[in-house]
Amino acid sequence: MQMNEAFEEEIFGLVCYMLTSACNLVHETKSYGPLRLIDSASRLITILSDSDVSSPSLEKIQEEIERGKLKVMQDELQFSAFLNDLVLYAVSLIEK
Repeated sequence: MQMNEAFEEEIFGLVCYMLTSACNLVHETKSYGPLRLIDSASRLITILSDSDVSSPSLEKIQEEIERGKLKVMQDELQFSAFLNDLVLYAVSLIEK
């Protein structure tokens, strides 16, 4: 199955973001790794939604990501708690 050009461009952009993030993380603060991962998840959800492949559960997860991702800049313990809560929230959506 061939991707349409716009979708391929969005996916390529995300992959490049992830690759450059991996490269930069070698020298960045360790908490940036989880931030980059959840940001990548949010970007993927946007790409899927823009391509009419959306899910209410994914959109709820994205809302939670966007609401809490900047906690990394405030307090590492709060950010860690946010990540744990995010995982539990995602699991709760799977179980429904």
